[in-house]
Amino acid sequence: MSAAAPASAPSFVLADAAGVVTGHGVAGRFDEVPGALAALAADPEAMVVGALPFHAAEPPRLFRPARFRRSGTRAPARAGVWPAVVAEEVHPDPAAHAGRVRAALADIDRGRFDKIVLSRTLRARLAAPADPVALLDRFLAASATGDGHLLRLDDSAEPAHLVGSSPELLLGKRGALVVSHPLAGTVPRQPDPVADEAAARGLLASAKNIAEHQWVVDEIARVLRPWCTRLEVPAPALTRTSHTWHLGTRITGTLRDRRTPALALAAALHPTPAVCGHPTEAVRAVLAAEEPDRGFYTGAVGWSDGSGDGRWRVVIRSARLRGREVIAHAGGGIVAGSDPAEEVAETEAKLGPVRAALGLPG
Repeated sequence: MSAAAPASAPSFVLADAAGVVTGHGVAGRFDEVPGALAALAADPEAMVVGALPFHAAEPPRLFRPARFRRSGTRAPARAGVWPAVVAEEVHPDPAAHAGRVRAALADIDRGRFDKIVLSRTLRARLAAPADPVALLDRFLAASATGDGHLLRLDDSAEPAHLVGSSPELLLGKRGALVVSHPLAGTVPRQPDPVADEAAARGLLASAKNIAEHQWVVDEIARVLRPWCTRLEVPAPALTRTSHTWHLGTRITGTLRDRRTPALALAAALHPTPAVCGHPTEAVRAVLAAEEPDRGFYTGAVGWSDGSGDGRWRVVIRSARLRGREVIAHAGGGIVAGSDPAEEVAETEAKLGPVRAALGLPG
């Protein structure tokens, strides 16, 4: 069976279309974003990696790796037998989650908020401790977008790792160029190609999903616009993943100051209405009570260097692995007109990449 990761395993990996950044070890930690930004400003050769949690009251996991490497591709997958899942549960169950959706719809009708993202939690136990790098390889092998991330969350003898394959780019920056590619509005993929194409076309024509997506785009544009001399916001287009279709808008801009750190921009954007709701801060307060255990789910994971460049992806399609224990989340945006049964099905589809990486059906 695969064993837990050895001491030489990376403490950080972010792989996407822009390349791969791999970090080893921890040379210095930061309990707050301002401290990490100060370190980046003081050293043009610095690299800060890590993750921002969803809830503002929780500390980030940000650190300087002892050493890091940039490359164009990922190393070959690790060999070994993946341990079987011996127990699993998803909470709340479908009926209970449908009830939460109905309650949220009542809140929307009363004007409490316009949108809220409600999630479900998958807990699984493996037959043996698992290698987080092997889990990353499994996510990457099944990813339709080629994106993957790994982050060591602590330095205990059996550390927890955040591992996944997020299709959603919160913020990418290179020089003065900045891009954000939010995803909001979702339908599950269909096994039949004709039905799958029909589902995609239906999503692109859905007034409800387009309105939900527009809240996200408008908020990201509002936050980025003061930083930019130019900002382009095209019409939404379809984004395909292994288990879902999404509406996505690739927002691009030119920064006023090319030295602006990617981490500063990511922290300003996070969390977007795509993973929280609308209005963002009001819904974030609701979720602090409703879903206090999100951790880094719907947070942001990435890197930023001393030149200001960096990549930060939204923490979705991800799992927290410690030894034999796996915890993952999947959610969906509830808006006026949402159907409880469809929202349950959406969470099942969004858990699909995690289940596939763990060797589970569905």
